[in-house]
Amino acid sequence: MTFQWEPEWQRLYVDALLETDPLRLVGRVATAEKAILLRVEELCLSSDGAIEWEALEDAITDMSVLKREILKSRFKPRPSQGLRL
Repeated sequence: MTFQWEPEWQRLYVDALLETDPLRLVGRVATAEKAILLRVEELCLSSDGAIEWEALEDAITDMSVLKREILKSRFKPRPSQGLRL
């Protein structure tokens, strides 16, 4: 089954949410954020899109959560790097 995402920011957003490879996740989040912010700029010049505004707000919040999780995982000690006394 293939979904048609309209506008493009939605597809990039879902790609970021579904990415499981930590190395690719950072790039997907950055790409999705850029597309989301570009769409926000477009909607600022328009009077329509109330439903899309809500979806964009949710997407921005979710991207912030993903970025926090990326940062946590980078600074979490690995089992082999345990504290030595």
